[in-house]
Amino acid sequence: MLIRLFSETELLNTVSFKQGINIILGRYSSNEKNKDINGIGKSSLVRLIDFLLLSNSAEEKFLQQKYNFLRLENHNVILEFKQNGITYFIKRTFSKDDDIFFGNFQNKLDCYTKNEFKKILTNIFFPFQDNKVFFEGERYGTLMDFFIKDDLDAQKRIDPLNFSAGTNNQIDKSIFNFFLYDLPTKKLYEFDKLVKKQKDLSKTVKGLKDNVESNNGKSIGELRSEQIKIEKNIELLENSLNNYTFLERYKDIEKELIEITKKINVNLNDYHDLNRKLNKIKESFQYSKNIDTKEIQKLYNEVYSTFGDLVSKTLEEMISFKSEIFENRNKFLIKKEQELQEAINNILNEISVLEQTRSKLYKKLDEKGALDSITNACEQLILDKTKLAENLKILKEIDNIEEKIGNQRVSISEVKNALLADLREYADTIERLRKLFVEILQNAIVIENDNSDGYFDISLTPNSSPYQQPFNISVEIPKADALGLSRLKIVAYDLMVFLHNINLCRTIPYFIIHDGVFHGISIATTIKTLNFINNQFLKNPCFQYITTFNEFEIDVSDSKKDLYGDFNFMLDDVIVAKYTENHNEMIFKRNFK
Repeated sequence: MLIRLFSETELLNTVSFKQGINIILGRYSSNEKNKDINGIGKSSLVRLIDFLLLSNSAEEKFLQQKYNFLRLENHNVILEFKQNGITYFIKRTFSKDDDIFFGNFQNKLDCYTKNEFKKILTNIFFPFQDNKVFFEGERYGTLMDFFIKDDLDAQKRIDPLNFSAGTNNQIDKSIFNFFLYDLPTKKLYEFDKLVKKQKDLSKTVKGLKDNVESNNGKSIGELRSEQIKIEKNIELLENSLNNYTFLERYKDIEKELIEITKKINVNLNDYHDLNRKLNKIKESFQYSKNIDTKEIQKLYNEVYSTFGDLVSKTLEEMISFKSEIFENRNKFLIKKEQELQEAINNILNEISVLEQTRSKLYKKLDEKGALDSITNACEQLILDKTKLAENLKILKEIDNIEEKIGNQRVSISEVKNALLADLREYADTIERLRKLFVEILQNAIVIENDNSDGYFDISLTPNSSPYQQPFNISVEIPKADALGLSRLKIVAYDLMVFLHNINLCRTIPYFIIHDGVFHGISIATTIKTLNFINNQFLKNPCFQYITTFNEFEIDVSDSKKDLYGDFNFMLDDVIVAKYTENHNEMIFKRNFK
């Protein structure tokens, strides 16, 4: 959970966070025009937290020209938080590509690049816990986008499942939401890879077919028909040549030509084999023996300092041993390369001698006019065989890819069945999510009509198209087309996912930040929602709900309590930061717009 946000350069007043509800409040004068003023600090406070936790959008925001004073005055900002009983500090400045400082003690922080630090935060907030429920690659930012809702991004979010730019397509969206539901993601990843490969193969086949039609003016069907005609023509020409009878006095020359040609072909085959072996040996010289022991030691020291030194020492010994092997290996490869090169040179010399002999024999035949009668047939045969080879290469490539596409369809079908089996196995988890969503609707949402139409569900669709996942995730609340209710859908969904994880005691961030999501939602619904969250906290006091409000959005003065209801907690006790349009009471103590 978050402990405090502060600055060593007095950029802002320290904000200390509590367990339970934390409200960041904007207070405006009675002038109605000022109610829509921006820049006093509510969203900036959220954005600073997001910035310290490596949000790209927050970083881009603070690099804008209006924030130049942050760099000119050399400001920094620090976030203190606690995870699994361990206290951590993150410190950042606002210059582009600056290093990040991190550690367990404020006065003793280590320096990291952004990529290095992202891996550390991934291990802290989203450690690998289950070989079925996991995420692949650098997905830290996407997952953290669920826990911190920046107002700028929240305004664009219509679909509650699409909580990040990293969840744009259907399967990615399902993978990240499944991870947050604690549902297995392994088969979804397999399905995603198979579908991408299938689409790539289909695209390749289409490209090949389009090229055939463009280059030859013929379809694949016409090309196959032409292949049959060419094969027949080749057969006729070969029979004609095979039945050709040399005059008796040329038979000895013919036999000698045949023998020499065979020898040349054998030598050519040997040459190609040796040349392939030589290329492989040359590639072997590219093997790298380098290992960055300092980098590995640094990463290990983040976990266990003494273990990192031991690993460094062991790695150095290993590199020394590995270097000795590498040198011996190179000596062997050099010797082998020399032997192969010598053998290749011998073969090439032998081929050269044979070609000269064959050339002389052809010349004898040519001088006597013995080849005149078969020259045209040979030339036509070569042309036909060349064209046939070209056609066969294209057709074979298309056939191979289409065979792979067929096999992929079978694999996709198998994975889809496995996905459905996983969902049936985890039916209890899905049912708990359904019940929790309904509980949120019943206790936190005020809607004119009966809210029985609202639901969360994961329904199976076994007969979906090949590229579609075999299930649908649905989130609905009554009249969700209105602006306020569409945002209410996001609030209800986020609370369901967040509280579900809290109930499971998973290792995740135990805070969720909503910035601006209550804009357009009625005061009565806002009060009921906050009361519900507070009741959940009293049952399980181990999380933080951090949200922003303008004062008029939660005004429950005595005259309005009968109309809107009242909070079941002291509002002043949960306000952790308060900003006004007065310059001295803005977050950065100035109007920087």
